[in-house]
Amino acid sequence: MKSGLPAKLRGAAVAILAAAGFSSAIPTEGRAQNAPAPVSTLSEGQLRLEADELFKRTLVDPKNFDIAFRYAEVSARLGDYEAAIGALERMLFYTRDLPRVELELGLLYFRLGSYEMARSHFEHAAVAPQTPPDVRLRVDAFVKEIEKRLSPNQLAFYAQVGLRYQSNANAGPNSAVVRALGFDATLGSAFLKQSDWNAFGIISGRYVYDFENQRGDTWETNLTTYYSRQFKFGRLNLGLAEIDTGPRLGLGSLMGVSVRPYVLANAVTLGDRTFQTATGAGATLRYQAPWGQIEPGIEFRNRSYRNSDLYPTVADQTGQQTVGYILASGFFESVPGLRWQGKLSTTRATSRVAAFSYRQVGIEAALPYEFDGMGRRWTVAPSIGYFETRYDQPNILVDPTTARRDREWRVGTIVDVNVYQNIGVAAQVQYMRTLSNLPNYRTQNWVVSIGPTVRF
Repeated sequence: MKSGLPAKLRGAAVAILAAAGFSSAIPTEGRAQNAPAPVSTLSEGQLRLEADELFKRTLVDPKNFDIAFRYAEVSARLGDYEAAIGALERMLFYTRDLPRVELELGLLYFRLGSYEMARSHFEHAAVAPQTPPDVRLRVDAFVKEIEKRLSPNQLAFYAQVGLRYQSNANAGPNSAVVRALGFDATLGSAFLKQSDWNAFGIISGRYVYDFENQRGDTWETNLTTYYSRQFKFGRLNLGLAEIDTGPRLGLGSLMGVSVRPYVLANAVTLGDRTFQTATGAGATLRYQAPWGQIEPGIEFRNRSYRNSDLYPTVADQTGQQTVGYILASGFFESVPGLRWQGKLSTTRATSRVAAFSYRQVGIEAALPYEFDGMGRRWTVAPSIGYFETRYDQPNILVDPTTARRDREWRVGTIVDVNVYQNIGVAAQVQYMRTLSNLPNYRTQNWVVSIGPTVRF
């Protein structure tokens, strides 16, 4: 069984029905004078009671399309896609010219992984004369996604190049007065925060091989590469390459549940010198629900830092890192195109020197919103994050009596505009501030970036 809607199409699924305005396509016999409450406002208990009552009414009056459509809507909200499909198919038995019903059936079959059936209903909906042009475009996106999923080899690609400005590129402290060996000291101007620009490029790819069995098992491989070159501080040129690969396995009769064990490897350069390498493994458990998905996971990395002429003591940070997290995402049925994303994480890192070992907890949230404007497809995604980090022991070179404790806030927005087919432009504004019990680590930084994107 395939998992549910992909992130971009999930919002479009709701937008299709909202934009279509197809209520006139459904006969009005038996229509209630007072419209029922939106299903998104009802509790699960209320939905189940209404579903039972509506089912009885459909048996008594099978030609009442208002009752049948409401029953399908309530059943879909409860995750009973088969019941919703049955109700909608009965409507088509009596009247074929119902494009909204065709759309609903296409979405339901898509969620169930019945892609051939979904494509048939989408195509019937798209050719209906009353279907608006923007709905046809979004239906076309589903049809293209279906074609990809029906192929055993699926590839996704994203790339961006651009320019980035940072007000504190070297992560300098807010004040010239810092701690050294437990005493106040004054930093030289070369070590205070300084701004800089860089040119950057990022390429990420995802390859999925579908074993085409009943459980929907796949093999997934993700690759990310990044490089930035500073205009002033060459010692901060940053490079990254990371790959992970492993199977995703459906769990028998548990619909929408899959597990993915994987292995990973990465390499990081700083100042164009090898800085850190890592190997590791992890596992995630994904549950695809009607409202979105939730995915807890755990990951272990064995990190090795390498000394260089620019960074002669970083090998002291060599050690292990374990991260546990919960990812969740979903969409708002009442606001087409609006989604939500969240992540809770906890990290434990150990190092050769205990002063660099730490525990961290973090929470992140974002609200991506997709909409059409000025003939373009826009995505605006405001986000916020908070991280608290506690180090095991004091660093005697800073303050032998005080172990470091940081609290970091991140607030920002990404704007992504589709310009032509797979080409777009993305811009980001982000503010980061770290509050620490040691003045050496109290920092703030504004980050602004912009550049063209390519995706397929």
